[in-house]
Amino acid sequence: MSIKKFEVRRRYDTTAKHYDPRYTNIQNQKYREVFSNGNLSDYELILDVGAGTGLLLDFCKEKTQDVFCCDFSINMLIEGKKKHKNGFFICSDIESLPFRKNSFDLCTSFSVLQNIQDINKTIAEKFWVLKDNGELILTALKKKFDKNDLKHIIDKTGFKLVKIWNLSVEDISLIARKGER
Repeated sequence: MSIKKFEVRRRYDTTAKHYDPRYTNIQNQKYREVFSNGNLSDYELILDVGAGTGLLLDFCKEKTQDVFCCDFSINMLIEGKKKHKNGFFICSDIESLPFRKNSFDLCTSFSVLQNIQDINKTIAEKFWVLKDNGELILTALKKKFDKNDLKHIIDKTGFKLVKIWNLSVEDISLIARKGER
């Protein structure tokens, strides 16, 4: 494991018990803006990569069937499991997801890219697990990325960019669709 990965995991493991009180409001604002068109119920299987304590699962609980929460920090997942006894919480490296090809209708990552060592590999993994015509929704911190950075990343992966916009809070958001290869 690289030093960067170790440090990211350690930081989130250390702060896991305090994460929800600090970040629930801002994360919910991102979810409301990203899913403002009400299409969340269109997705049967959702993979939230960098899910932490399952805040997206909190937001989605009455809007969709299954949300799989995947994170690198075991303590974040433990906190999530305390809230959602029947939730699907998987500890995994974002650069090597433990799912079969073409498994999910939607893959999300909210404010995760700044912690990633190999962004291209990470996006390629999301392409792998999405079904054809599946969608990728991700947000990235404006202080680390701009729209052109994200467009460039998406252009190299085989995704078709659907929409990119600034959220009212700290992130840029995008929606991309997996086309058939």
